[in-house]
Amino acid sequence: MTTIDSIDIAVDLLWLNRDNTPRVAANMKRALNGAPLVQQTIIPAGIAMELGTKSGWMLRTEFEQLKAHAAITLTAFTLAYEGTSYNVVWDNTAGSPITGEDLFDEVGGFEKLTNVVLKFLTL
Repeated sequence: MTTIDSIDIAVDLLWLNRDNTPRVAANMKRALNGAPLVQQTIIPAGIAMELGTKSGWMLRTEFEQLKAHAAITLTAFTLAYEGTSYNVVWDNTAGSPITGEDLFDEVGGFEKLTNVVLKFLTL
């Protein structure tokens, strides 16, 4: 079970970017003689974390509750995922931190959403 702040999520969420998030920041420049000058450092925080349903679904009531939480919570909170607690903030750096698609087209929105993605930054 996943808990976002105090919101329990009934569906299983997948960590969509678990294995493709950069953990090291690096840059490379050339010296005047052409030799590479490489600087690298470990990224201790601010790692992007995306959880989602992929082709699974989430109830609109949970989705709307999470959207409301993201709209008013601009400070850190706890994300409990797979037995581990993370200190996170909603990732508003590249658009909406929460996206989803109606499972079926319906005026006013269908009761279930698919392809839900929740974006966080670890602290």
